[in-house]
Amino acid sequence: MIKLYTFFKRVPTFAKALWKAFKHGGFSSTNISFINHGEILKDKNIIITGGSSGIGLSIAKKCIKEGATVLITGRNEEKLNRARDEINNPKLKTLVWDISIISEIQDNLQKTIELFEGRVDILVNNAGIVNGTQFPNVTEEIWDKIYDTNSKGLFFLSQSIGKLWMKEKNRKSHKKIINISSQGGFVGATYPYRMTKWDIAGLTQGLGLKLAPYGIIVNGIAPGIIATQMQLGYLNQKENMYCSLNPIERYALPEEIAELAVFLMSDASNFIVGQTIVCDGGYSIK
Repeated sequence: MIKLYTFFKRVPTFAKALWKAFKHGGFSSTNISFINHGEILKDKNIIITGGSSGIGLSIAKKCIKEGATVLITGRNEEKLNRARDEINNPKLKTLVWDISIISEIQDNLQKTIELFEGRVDILVNNAGIVNGTQFPNVTEEIWDKIYDTNSKGLFFLSQSIGKLWMKEKNRKSHKKIINISSQGGFVGATYPYRMTKWDIAGLTQGLGLKLAPYGIIVNGIAPGIIATQMQLGYLNQKENMYCSLNPIERYALPEEIAELAVFLMSDASNFIVGQTIVCDGGYSIK
């Protein structure tokens, strides 16, 4: 009698799981562990572009937990304020900054240095915009808008901060640049978003070679399908992490990318140079 009661009690749960599997084509879940490094980024000052949501915000949260002071940038002041309220930590700073406006990079970098009281240690190039319009329907306007942020802005910000770091004579520790690319930078590309991610992967190799002699280590991360505002369909699946597009058959959480980012920012990864680590559940090798 007790077993029968338990069975009927669980029927709604089974039915709910079956409905989710039917609705999304399958059902997947996973257990994810997060590493507590013990303030491995203590006293580091970190810029994260596009840090008000998604991957950037998750990286910011993780960096603060590991002892860093973080500045997140973005074009939308309201989103930056929401992120500040969510994190609610004095180690978080915000700055309205559109990196696609090249003429403002130097002034905003100077503001950042002042906010950090004189020193920047790490740059995370995370800001990016997406448009899925593909060949043969891409317009010049779409092309320019995507490239201005994802490729051009990233390049000139990296160049500006790289110049400052290259002039430093007393290098007590490594400086770091982490470029957020995409799995789209490792497969065929027929539209600007993916093509910018190829740019970023190539730039990561080039800057890795160029800057290593100055004690500046450049690496990158190529995320796959992540539950963020850029992937609203998967974000809305909530606890059903099923995704048929990659061999592991699930999407990832932005916190998983943050774990990798913190490792690359730390001194535990100082012998990794110019590499873009693909974190895509096997999508790019299928």
